[in-house]
Order: sequence, then structure tokens, then C-alpha cells
Amino acid sequence: MQKARKVTYQILYDGVEVGLSSRCESISYTDNDSGSADEITIDLADRNAAWAMGKGFVPEKEHDLDVSIFFHNMTGTNTYQKYHCGNFTIDDITYSGGSSGHKCSIKGISLPASQGFQTGKVSKTWEKVTVKQIAEEIKGKYGMTDLYFWAGEPIIEKIDQEEQSDSEFISKLCNDQGLFIKIYKKALVIFDKTIYEGRGITATYSEHDFEEWAWNTTLVGTYTGAKISYTQVDKNAKDEKEKTKVISVTVGDETRLLILNEKADSKEEAERIAKAKVNSENEKAVTLEFTALGDANIVASCNIEVKGMGRIDGKYYVTKVSHELSGGSGHKMQVSAYKIFERL
Repeated sequence: MQKARKVTYQILYDGVEVGLSSRCESISYTDNDSGSADEITIDLADRNAAWAMGKGFVPEKEHDLDVSIFFHNMTGTNTYQKYHCGNFTIDDITYSGGSSGHKCSIKGISLPASQGFQTGKVSKTWEKVTVKQIAEEIKGKYGMTDLYFWAGEPIIEKIDQEEQSDSEFISKLCNDQGLFIKIYKKALVIFDKTIYEGRGITATYSEHDFEEWAWNTTLVGTYTGAKISYTQVDKNAKDEKEKTKVISVTVGDETRLLILNEKADSKEEAERIAKAKVNSENEKAVTLEFTALGDANIVASCNIEVKGMGRIDGKYYVTKVSHELSGGSGHKMQVSAYKIFERL
């Protein structure tokens, strides 16, 4: 006999079980691949409005939540999967009441607890440095424990951080260099997307696996190449007019060119930036969104395959997974992905 599907939770507050797990009524969790932090909203029963009245233990902002979801009997009888959502800093708390009872809604974001990471403005010049070295310094500055880095390490001759937060700076730097970055509360993950796109398939889907789906292909805003112009400074030139030269570099072919004006200190760096911009834009060329039965193995940055759907068939890279869970029953996930393509 098939056992009922159900979902249970473990919610630790500053690493300790304080009763949030048993009070949890629903969780909304979004796992993003790059450019946006993971977010979580947890709805809890506030029995007799005790928290709202400040009685006993009360959850507070800026504290840590460590959240895991357990899936029971989702893929068969006596099956069990654990999905570790991660660590989140509480940044928003709402109390409410009415005919449905008293509730507490807690929102958390997967970023370092220090406000300075997002809001502190920093001006600094980095010279003869790699992305990994910059990431190592930022990791240490905010007390992160880990840096996971899978990419090449070309030397950047010079880069200015001009009144930017460290979060904004490292994110833009990685984007300009064609690298994926995901910022967790306690870690930085940086890699070349080509490496992850080349990995195996986590799951295969056909139309009967989808509750709803939408597939899109577009030409607008996609490119076959790019032309980038940058200013080269020759400090040894005697003539003032020769001290600065505008250099243009083209990558790819010229059928649909993306025109760029960016800072670069060499032809190699200009080419990296141009290719990164084209590749990033081309991720929207073919996209897929669907709702399906929740699977703990499907995470942002994994690869999936679609079969038996004609032109929709292919290998896709997952960019976002959203989970909505309530009532302890089974759940659905909403997945966004793009079709893997040949990068410049």
C-alpha cells in the first residue's frame, strides 16, 4: 500500500531547535542560480499571540535560521529525501491575527548578516589580481567559511571599486568575466558556467511530468557576436594625443552584433568581457518554465533533460526553483531553465 506523501521541516534558530519546526504551517522558498540571493518566507503559528505579546522566546531580526525540508514517500513508499535550503538572516517579521488565528511570518535572505556587505560603499583599486583572490579577501572580510571556485584565473591588470558595496562589486566583476556567482550567508560559489553546463543530467522530464509548462524561443536581444571598444593608455607616449587610444575588438560573427563600450586593460580582457555579455544575453534565446512534483534533487545550477516533446526536447540548465509547501502534504515546484547552447 502506497504511504501518504508528506513534508516535514527542521528550522534551527541560531543553530538550536527552539520549537519553530513544530509551529511551521507553510514555507515559500526560492533557490536562484546567480545574481540574486535565495529567499525564504516561513509562516508560523503564534499560539495565543504569545510572540506578539513578547512572552517567553521571541524570534528577532538579524538572527540565523538553518532550514531543511524532508520529503517522505514522494518517489515511492518508504523513500526519504532531505533538502537543505541553507542558512538565512532574518530580515523581516510580521505578526497577524483574525478568524484563522494568530500567525508570525518570518522572511530571511541568504546573505551575510553584516549590513555592510550590501550597503557599505567601498572605494579601492585592485591591481594584478585574479577574481579568486578578490573573492578570498571579501570572504574573509565578512566571516564566510568557504569559497568554492571552479574557473580559470587570468590576471586582471587593474580594476577600480568605486563607491560600490562589496556585494555589488563582486557580482558585477563575475558577470563581466563570464562567471556564475552565488552568495550564501556563509560561502561564496563562483564557477564558469561552461563547466556546470557540461555536467550530467539530474532528471529527465516528459510532458506527463508537467502540471503546467511554457516554452519560449526568441531572436530579440540575442547575438552572434560583439564589438567592444576600450581605451588603452600608453604612459610612455611623448605626444599627448598618443597617450590614449580607442581599441576595438570583435568576437563571434557580425550577423547580429552587440555593441559595447567597457573598461578593459588588454585585448584578452576585452574579449572575455565581450564574450561574457553575448553569452549572458543568449541565455534567453530558448527558455522553459514548468510546474511539477517537488524533487529535492532539482536545484538551481543543475541540468535537466526533456524528451518526447519534439522541438522542446534537449538539455536545460536550471536557473531558479521555487517551492511552496503547506499543511505537511506533498508539494509542487516551479522551475525556470534555459536550453544549453554553444557559448562563444
